[in-house]
Amino acid sequence: MTRTTPHPELWNPETYDALRRQLIPSFDLLYAGAAEVVAAGVAPDAGILDLGAGTGLLSATVRRRLPRARLTLVDHSDKMLDQARARFAGDGLVTLRVADLTEPLEGGPFEAVVSGLAIHHLAHEEKQRLFRRIRNVLRPGGVFVNVEQILAPFPLLESLYDAQHERHVVASETPPDEWAAGRERMKHDICADLETQLRWLRQAGFDQVDCLVKDWRFATYAGWARE
Repeated sequence: MTRTTPHPELWNPETYDALRRQLIPSFDLLYAGAAEVVAAGVAPDAGILDLGAGTGLLSATVRRRLPRARLTLVDHSDKMLDQARARFAGDGLVTLRVADLTEPLEGGPFEAVVSGLAIHHLAHEEKQRLFRRIRNVLRPGGVFVNVEQILAPFPLLESLYDAQHERHVVASETPPDEWAAGRERMKHDICADLETQLRWLRQAGFDQVDCLVKDWRFATYAGWARE
């Protein structure tokens, strides 16, 4: 099985959740925005696919808005999914599967597909292929929502993105060793700018696209399939 996320052992599944708000500006707004747009457009018992689900943080946010939704969490790391198993223990509407984002998407069709801070690990060509596969497993009228780390469209702005990110990390009192580890992980990121990603969604067959939330280098954007 192909693994595309570089050096996944750099993440400690046991501390992953606790560090999210320290390392990600506007974390709650980004994730709540994703859950809100999903909840606004699907039935209460909708089938929802979470790609690169990790410990289940984004699915947990969706679950609070849609307590009867059928959630399928996919991640390449069984250790990360162990945390999701504990989070959703006793929830019979949750399915977990170990798979890589470059593999075929099983199941569906789904009313919604979500992803949180995972797709930027893929090469750009793989991102575009994934967007097409996501479109193909969505029901007509379904929505894809991605919480993502993005690249600025030009170098000066990228330097501002980085400075604002570091200000947040320092203000949130992130332990210096954790920020150093975060910097090391970011060397492996393959980010694309927001406009390019929205264009890729249109090219993949999403008829309407929009950015819902943005805080410098972090954004939540969505694409809707034709009904």
